[in-house]
Amino acid sequence: MKKIGILFGKENTFPQAFVERVNSKKVKGIVAEAVQIDVVEQADPSQYDVIIDRISQDVPFYRAFLKNAALMVLPW
Repeated sequence: MKKIGILFGKENTFPQAFVERVNSKKVKGIVAEAVQIDVVEQADPSQYDVIIDRISQDVPFYRAFLKNAALMVLPW
């Protein structure tokens, strides 16, 4: 199953509307949800196939998380 994650801060309208809209389409094998970050380890692939970023310009930790996620999908 392909996962679309949305990474956001305190905003509460767009992210939830986006998740609801994607999931309401009921496309087989695709689901959207808020990004859940528990522990970040280098060279550990993300569980998301696509991440929509709405906050990393303000939070350096999220930039590091996104860089790691991007590096894990590159074909080495």
